[in-house]
This record gives sequence, structure tokens and C-alpha cells, in this order.
Amino acid sequence: MLFTIVESFSPRDGDRWITYCRWRGLAFTCFDSIDGILRPSLFDATEKDDWNHVVNQDCKTHLITDYDYAVHKQSEIGQGDLVGLRFSEHDQSDPRFLRFDLIDGYCDISLLTNWGNDVDSINRSLSPNALVLSYQTVKAIQKELLQTNGTDPHVEGCQIVSIYRLNET
Repeated sequence: MLFTIVESFSPRDGDRWITYCRWRGLAFTCFDSIDGILRPSLFDATEKDDWNHVVNQDCKTHLITDYDYAVHKQSEIGQGDLVGLRFSEHDQSDPRFLRFDLIDGYCDISLLTNWGNDVDSINRSLSPNALVLSYQTVKAIQKELLQTNGTDPHVEGCQIVSIYRLNET
């Protein structure tokens, strides 16, 4: 499992929340997507030791590889949600499992919550927490998007991610 520390986004955000839900055309009860625009990463690998605990690949240096280090960094930051994610070996039996997201090839934008506003299959499949319940459904959405928009830089290389709630501030 990898870890990230993201900004919170919820009904407590008032006008920002209302504006997003109105644009999206859906009523969410909470927001567990890891979309980088609505829930940007609060962690940036800037210290020398950070580089020993992150995914050293383009577009993924905000992902932390060590849980204890992630907890330490969240404590230093003093805010945000510590989220677990898996790009494979999804564990739906884990009590912390929230559901699935579909992240663009840049490992930043959710194709479910901040890209596919006009895609019926996405709108029908989103749960009240802005994620998709079943792997089969998110896989079908990914396949559809690759067939219809495969040359779009956000769709190209998109990845299914399972999301796990670890804690919230």
C-alpha cells in the first residue's frame, strides 16, 4: 500500500462544495476521491530524507511508501487526510477500503470526479462518496474511456486505484 496526505474536501467547505456538486450534477455526502484539484496533496518531497520514502517516478513523488513516515509527515503538516491507495492487489475485505477511483496518467486528476462530467456511465456509477463500488464497474469505465477518448492525455495511461481511509484530521 502507498500513502498520501491530501487536503480535505467535504460539505464543510460551504460554497466550494455547493459549486462543485452543482457543476457535477450529483449530490455527494462526502468526498473520498483523491482528485488532485479538489483534494491536492499536502506533502511535497523537499527534505533529503523524504526521497528515501517516496515513489521515485515521474508524477508520483507525492506518494509515500512507508506508513510510519506518512504518519510522521502528516503530524508535521498538521492537517489533511492520510489516505492509503493500491494500484494492484486491491483488498476489498480491508475494513478501511472505501471504493475505487480512476486516476489519470499523471497520477493526479480523477477521471470519475473531475473529468467525466458528461459521461453517463460514470455518473450512474458514482457512490455518495464519489468513488465506484465494484472493480468490474470501474474496469468497464476505464475500458470505455480508453476506447472513446484514448488519445486524451488524461485518459491515456489512466489507472484504477483502490482507496483506504487511514485517518482524518
